[in-house]
Amino acid sequence: VDTFDCSDVGDNNVILTVTDVNGNTSTCTAIVTVEDVTAPMVVCQDITVVLDATGTVTIAGIDVDGGSTDACGIASYDLDIDTFDCSNVGDNIVTLTVTDVNGNTSTCTATVTVEDNTSPVLVCQDFTLELGADGTAVLDPSDVIASNDDACGIFASAVDITNFSCADIGAPITVQVFTMDVNGNLATCTAEVTVVDLLAPVITCPADQTVDPGPGNIFYILPDYFATGEATAIDNCTDPVTITTQSPAAGTPLSDGTYTITFTAEDAYGNVSTCDFELIVESVLGVGDNSYDLGSITMYPVPAKNILNIGNPKLLELEKLEIYDLRGRLVQSADLRAMGNVKTINVDQLAAASYYVKIRGTEGEITKRLLKE
Repeated sequence: VDTFDCSDVGDNNVILTVTDVNGNTSTCTAIVTVEDVTAPMVVCQDITVVLDATGTVTIAGIDVDGGSTDACGIASYDLDIDTFDCSNVGDNIVTLTVTDVNGNTSTCTATVTVEDNTSPVLVCQDFTLELGADGTAVLDPSDVIASNDDACGIFASAVDITNFSCADIGAPITVQVFTMDVNGNLATCTAEVTVVDLLAPVITCPADQTVDPGPGNIFYILPDYFATGEATAIDNCTDPVTITTQSPAAGTPLSDGTYTITFTAEDAYGNVSTCDFELIVESVLGVGDNSYDLGSITMYPVPAKNILNIGNPKLLELEKLEIYDLRGRLVQSADLRAMGNVKTINVDQLAAASYYVKIRGTEGEITKRLLKE
């Protein structure tokens, strides 16, 4: 045997026969060791791979082999990196090691371009948007997104309509929702936005007050406080607020006493607000000369039951209080000197009836009507 190939790699027994010129022969045996020390001819190729829905991809060495050869045959193709994820998006250098059947190796490098072509999984939801005090509202994309998932992460989300106002109240409005992942893949869906006004009007009441029916009048005629502007109502979406009520109604005659006046305002969408104030009707039957602000003196509650309070907010120098029945008889009196802001008088002993209360001061006097329960 004088020719060997890859199948003979290793030890081979051969017989050598020696023949002289006269035809005599002798033989011996020898071992021929055949070795393969030639590395494979390695060739790499660049490839592009796409991440799957989980954000990963795995390749094999053969994927980047560009036609490597070896006379005796290739046993394996090995890569130093064979698994890629979202952090590898772009170009990645890998090393391919080709090993032949006899253990000889060669290496080359290739570029593996990793791409993310998977759009986010976007699910929309309908949303009810409440307008604010200024009659506007801004829709946030998260309001209409039920879920928004992507293996590599979401970069941004948006809607095609963000600003809403009172003019949008009514039928649902269709909005387009967009989302983009960190690698620029887009997804869209639609949602219905229902704009509502849930804010009641802002209603303002007059301050608590004491009024006098006027000379010769038994009753105080209740005015229309909305008409006079003393009561007001404003609303974010209904301008002007036209549904207003007052209780007791305007035009109601009120005798001396304490009343709660209640106002109600309702906007076009059924939102209601109320407020009230205390009105004291108190007849001033007379003010003496040099009254110097005796009109500031108050008397409450009216009607009175057990006690009667005399209010002196300006700290006038008062001296005496006298209570007369309708026949002009003095039925009770009290000392008002050094009384301060308020003097409380027990009137429990008085019968239920109408009385005149005369309040005297150093500079004059004032007469008021008292109704005792």
